[in-house]
Amino acid sequence: MRYFVALLASLGLATAAEESTIPGVDALISARVKALPEPGPVPIPKGLTMAITATDAKAQKHVLDGISNLHGGWDFEAYRHFVAALKLDSECLMAHWGVVIALIDPEPELVPIRTAALKRMVELVEQEAGTELERSYAYAVGVFFNNGPAACSDAFRKVSEKFPNDPQLKLMQAAFGRGGYDDTGSPTPDQERSETLLDEMLTKDPDNPLFLNAFLTIRAEAPDLRGDLARARRLCEVAPGYAPFLHLLGHYEVRTGNIAQGIEAFRQSGEAYSQWMKASGVSHSDCPGWVKAECYRAAALASKGDYNSALAVAKTVAAIEVPPSEARREGAQLLLWEGRTLATRLLMRRNLPGDTDKAIEALPKPEKQKAYEKEKRTHCSWFYQGLAFLLESRKRVEQKNLQEAQEIASALTLHGEKMAENRDAAAAAGERSAWIRAFKALEISASELRGLMAMAGPKDGIGSAFNWYRAALDRQTPASMMMPPTVLLPMEARLGEYYLAKGDAKAAVDILIEGQGKHTNDIEILTRLQQAYVKAGHADQAKGIAEEIEKVKTE
Repeated sequence: MRYFVALLASLGLATAAEESTIPGVDALISARVKALPEPGPVPIPKGLTMAITATDAKAQKHVLDGISNLHGGWDFEAYRHFVAALKLDSECLMAHWGVVIALIDPEPELVPIRTAALKRMVELVEQEAGTELERSYAYAVGVFFNNGPAACSDAFRKVSEKFPNDPQLKLMQAAFGRGGYDDTGSPTPDQERSETLLDEMLTKDPDNPLFLNAFLTIRAEAPDLRGDLARARRLCEVAPGYAPFLHLLGHYEVRTGNIAQGIEAFRQSGEAYSQWMKASGVSHSDCPGWVKAECYRAAALASKGDYNSALAVAKTVAAIEVPPSEARREGAQLLLWEGRTLATRLLMRRNLPGDTDKAIEALPKPEKQKAYEKEKRTHCSWFYQGLAFLLESRKRVEQKNLQEAQEIASALTLHGEKMAENRDAAAAAGERSAWIRAFKALEISASELRGLMAMAGPKDGIGSAFNWYRAALDRQTPASMMMPPTVLLPMEARLGEYYLAKGDAKAAVDILIEGQGKHTNDIEILTRLQQAYVKAGHADQAKGIAEEIEKVKTE
């Protein structure tokens, strides 16, 4: 273990030789959780069991509940349990490990807490606290901070070989080892290894909710989820009512075309989060799960053509106040970047006469942003302003004023360049993911806008619309982090419009069928596909799609 101490010391963390730098246990307890009531038992049956070295049996239970929440996908609630354990036993090594893992990708104000937890964990390892297995857990997470996720995964693999009866080691190996999917949608070799490992665990224990969640979570961004839907449904049968699992189910239902079932799962997830917030006294700023569930529910409602309900959800989300002092918390960031633009983005997707004006009106007013900008609490105004440029240009296109549309589009390009210069500042404020999603959305929408301008111009010049729409489609990657895409209209719909305008109904059918494969039962794809079949003279196929549209709308 001396190597472990040297390894973490290289990160600037304290060792026993620097006892004066070792923080007290209070440094691990955020003011946000200090005054909250004690967290309740985790509602996940058949959780992980391991011997936890602690002086108090209740502390042991809190650590195990924290671990279950970690693997259930609820980091904030996991952190609360580890804090509760530390209040009972300030020397519990696994409680320190749990704080580090729960805050592995922390908001800016929680970084010092994670650092303090690392320092105290190193000190405890030096003192040979806990068992060899517990110290091995600490070692593996130390490898992550020094060498990255792949090395961390390998460290957990090696520990697992020594302690083969501890399934959590394999879960950690798979979580840190996953590599995602490449541009073609194929799993990377590391991703395949993680999926195979978890699939083998499920073969032996198919109803273990934490194994199911681990597998489904790392598979969530796969291009085709139909083969995994049964497992997602089973997860919510064996562990009903757990908010993150319900969200996961909603994602799988929507991605496989069962939009009504997905909407219901998101509704239940949001309700479960609401009940938890009420019982625990936590605000929306510390409940990103609720914001994600409601935003996804609104997007799913739009996918089935129920825009009135989608906009009602968006209005509710946008109305939630975010105190400037909380703006850098994860839930608050989602409210500011996603929630307050949701109605605008829904209206941009629907694009009926008058929707552009409504979308502009739905954008946050500049005066509301002054309180956040005073201390550079958030950079979301860049997104708002970009959307405003887009919409004003769209409005000119609709008015057939293409010269002004072009001028505003040029201003949007300059805006994008200035926004790009602020990427590092956004990252420093803990908004890296939100900034990237917003910037990519503006890029996609800017290409779409150029395509709309070409389509509105002289008929002999609409050919360039193909290139713009194709560029937008190429940038429109599948949703990540179990969130809907920021640009809510599949760009296959625009290409379908282009081909129909060119009189090439067959090409329109082909691209819309491709869109149906990626956005199964999306009403905007289906309605255009029906039109394309009619134009192509395929009455039977058009009738079948019309029946599918009615089914999607009425479910």
